[in-house]
Amino acid sequence: MQTIKKYTISQETLEKWSGIFVPDRDFFYFRSKPDHFPSHKITEMNQTVFTLDVRTSFLTWSINNKAEYVCVMFNEEFQALSTLEKEMIITEQKALNRGLVFTEDELKGLMKNVNLPDTDNQLEILKQGASFQDIVILQKCNWNQVSKNVQHTILMNYADEWIEEYALEPEIRESYRTRYPELFPYMDTFSEENGPNCLAAVASAIRSSTDDIMCWMQVEHFFHLLEENHYRHIVTSSVQARDVWIWFNEQNQAVHAAYLLSEEHAFNKHGQTMFNPWQVIRINELKKAWANFACKIYRRV
Repeated sequence: MQTIKKYTISQETLEKWSGIFVPDRDFFYFRSKPDHFPSHKITEMNQTVFTLDVRTSFLTWSINNKAEYVCVMFNEEFQALSTLEKEMIITEQKALNRGLVFTEDELKGLMKNVNLPDTDNQLEILKQGASFQDIVILQKCNWNQVSKNVQHTILMNYADEWIEEYALEPEIRESYRTRYPELFPYMDTFSEENGPNCLAAVASAIRSSTDDIMCWMQVEHFFHLLEENHYRHIVTSSVQARDVWIWFNEQNQAVHAAYLLSEEHAFNKHGQTMFNPWQVIRINELKKAWANFACKIYRRV
């Protein structure tokens, strides 16, 4: 068992991450319609192809809004392109801030803790046919050729960059073992896959059942469960165990939820990717993380 910012992660989970972190198809983004291969207007693309794995790998939410076209291409198709075409694509992905695009120095940083001679060799494997100047795009065909040690090291260092807070002392988590036996196995751990979100985490807490904790719960279903379990919005300044806190944006859309374990700590998952752990978090840290949104308290009545 290893740790990322003191959150535990098993070898089995790392192995699952290794299999989904780098897709076997690339989503290449362009400002202008490319001449030599088929592409689609992003707005006209069938949205079902943008699975959560695809969105997480390529960080689709952070792509520059100047991108207007997208091309979906298998690794083998990309590798068969001319050198000039590949260089143009790589440069464009870096400019548009697509995910799985790194400088050589960034990749070396993600490989830290791997012995130096091995790092140089493994970096060369990742660069084969997928690099230009000092820019490297990770592709499945190359990813599968590097050692599991390197894959797991990259993943752990990459996940570390997603997490703001260190896990609290083990004694704090242990104090909730008997009070929340259904949640305890998940506290301060990672999911094996993308999808489980904050709403599913809170729903599991209020129902004392983790049947749905691995799902990507929709907002409508979440509020139905709140009502079904007799939770109502209240106006109060008090902090009480088993309350649900929900944050809303300016359009009054729910953007996050957490479950209070006590007057000091909450059960929380900041996002729906595999890099967001289920965590026991101090309430003050939780407030700080979502300070840009309006918080409402729901209590069982």
